[in-house]
Amino acid sequence: MKKEYKAKDLEKLIHVINLEAINLPEFKEVRGKDWVNFGTRNLFPVKLVELLNTSAIHNTAVQAKLDATIGEGIRIMGGDIVNPNGETLDEVYEKATLDYLVFGGFALNPIWNRAGDKIVELYHLPMANIRSGKLNEDDKVDEYYYSVNWENVRKYPPTRYAAYSMTDNKGDNASQIFYNFNYSPGLEVYPLPSYMGAVNDIELDARISRFHNANISNGMSPSLFINMPNGMPSPDEQRSMYRDLVDSFSSENNAGRIFLSFSDGAELAPQINAVDSPNDDYYIVLEERITSRILTAHRITSPMLVGIRDGGGLGNNADELEVAYTHFLSTVIAPIQKVLNKAFQKMTNGLGLSLPVVIEPAKLDFDKTLEGEV
Repeated sequence: MKKEYKAKDLEKLIHVINLEAINLPEFKEVRGKDWVNFGTRNLFPVKLVELLNTSAIHNTAVQAKLDATIGEGIRIMGGDIVNPNGETLDEVYEKATLDYLVFGGFALNPIWNRAGDKIVELYHLPMANIRSGKLNEDDKVDEYYYSVNWENVRKYPPTRYAAYSMTDNKGDNASQIFYNFNYSPGLEVYPLPSYMGAVNDIELDARISRFHNANISNGMSPSLFINMPNGMPSPDEQRSMYRDLVDSFSSENNAGRIFLSFSDGAELAPQINAVDSPNDDYYIVLEERITSRILTAHRITSPMLVGIRDGGGLGNNADELEVAYTHFLSTVIAPIQKVLNKAFQKMTNGLGLSLPVVIEPAKLDFDKTLEGEV
């Protein structure tokens, strides 16, 4: 007699794989910890680094903004050595700029002399390695914590630093953290990057790249609906089979894997129905959408600024590129430089360098740029 399944049985048999989206991180105080957690498991900055390293379009957009922001360096004192590691002010500025573009903020480590009237050393600290202390009664942060690995704070215990202060800067507070990010409502201790609205598109860009790579490597796609007709297995057996199938085929890294089945007779063979994969046009449209959203999030109005030729342009491409770059400098780069220069002005004043921080613009030949030359 053929076995009939009830609705509750079908619910057990049919499983849906949900791919989680990247949501806004929560900033949570944890009992027993001196710092405020930065996202899930306190690792949201690690996710931002992963996005930078896995999405080609996002990485290129960040690099284009970095190159334009730092230009030829600080006009007068960029070559000055600012710490015993031999780093120049230009080098510290470039690292801070990259952090600002990736994380929405940056951190510097000024060290004051014993008298507290002059900064004698200046370092950049990686933004991903810093966590904010809790707000005090005046809604200010008095301290920050630094660890090279927040996934394992037992092995890499956080080091406390005093928040930047021009007055409370002696003794244990001589080495400080100057933590800088733009004001935004609801963000008292941590920043969010300017491209936050496109993080899921950036993640999708990386996942699609991995999917195509795996699909080509494995040669075929197992986009299948599988039904086992030989009776209702126990709940434990269902979960075991489900885990095995998910481990074997789900995620973009398993695209193109081969499905192999054995059965004791045709009537006990699993029923496997192919699910049609999207055609090439689907991926072309999707790639265009992803690219457009990522560039929009970075406020890059012309794809040519990141090396993507625009077939819809009019007139001379070199002229178009120059107009687009000028607009890019005035609307995107200038505000970034304003934030960085204002912060570095405080540091250079403390170093005894009273000259204003001004960036020398990059010198570009747009005709040669279109030819692939620098």
